[in-house]
Amino acid sequence: MKSIFEFLSLSFIIIKLIEASDAGKPALSPVVETIENYFSDPRKTHKNTLDDTFTKQAIGLMVKTILEPFGYEVWKQKNLPKNSKAIKFQSASVYRFNIHAIRTMKVMKSISRIEPNEDKTQEEEAI
Repeated sequence: MKSIFEFLSLSFIIIKLIEASDAGKPALSPVVETIENYFSDPRKTHKNTLDDTFTKQAIGLMVKTILEPFGYEVWKQKNLPKNSKAIKFQSASVYRFNIHAIRTMKVMKSISRIEPNEDKTQEEEAI
């Protein structure tokens, strides 16, 4: 379970959770397949299983814990979209941003100018 929490806490995963909720989809939608694959990996032994409600609810609580500092609160429960390829999860929470929530974290997207030489340097590094 610790590995799942660490995965869900990665910056790019948090952004995916928030973007899904902002689109009115369950927050777990973009990552549920990865979570299910983790539990189904035969090379790993797990004390928990996705065959019980407790583990799935614990994962949902992890998402809630991760999103609350960003001002997101549970809005409603919704079926996962078919394209999420979920097998063990049928539904998950959709979160909504509460402008009045006390926040301790925020996602910042920024735009910056690329200097002429910087662009060529990035292309060379990619090669």
